[in-house]
Amino acid sequence: MGLVSLLAVLAGSLGAALAFRWARVPLWALTGGLVGAAAVNLGLGLEVEAPNLLVLGAKLLIGTAIGASLSPDVFRQFMRFFGPGVLAVTTVLAVGVLFGWGFAAWGLMEPGESMFGLVPGGVGEMVATAASLGLDGAVVTGAHMVRLFTVVLSLPLILRAAEAIHRRRIAGTGSDQAE
Repeated sequence: MGLVSLLAVLAGSLGAALAFRWARVPLWALTGGLVGAAAVNLGLGLEVEAPNLLVLGAKLLIGTAIGASLSPDVFRQFMRFFGPGVLAVTTVLAVGVLFGWGFAAWGLMEPGESMFGLVPGGVGEMVATAASLGLDGAVVTGAHMVRLFTVVLSLPLILRAAEAIHRRRIAGTGSDQAE
């Protein structure tokens, strides 16, 4: 039953990822894979865990794909916003930790799981770190999925609003002064 269950979860993951790609959902491979695997796992009442070798291979492929995309130009661009970026991430981290502490204080989640679930970072990395500390990776995954879907689905709307404000208020003000 173990191999059949794993194949069913993999098929659900692939199917949802392809559906998300067709629907043009941002990060379709990641979000579709997560949703599809979770839907099959939960829908069929399975408790499938991917074999460690499969997880390691997936992490290596993702790391390789990201690492291969880096170039000296990317590093130069990174250095321009290093300071402001550290400030932004530190602020978001502090807010995540405060909310995590609050969720734990209110009894909504365990302290470690709420911290790992609400701070910024990659889902895989946060879940792997939480699991290595003996915390429930499924709870951390769930919290990150809420965060990811909220960001991925709301960011295009926020960007459109920011561009409109920039065009009307900021860019318009600069061109008025130039005349």
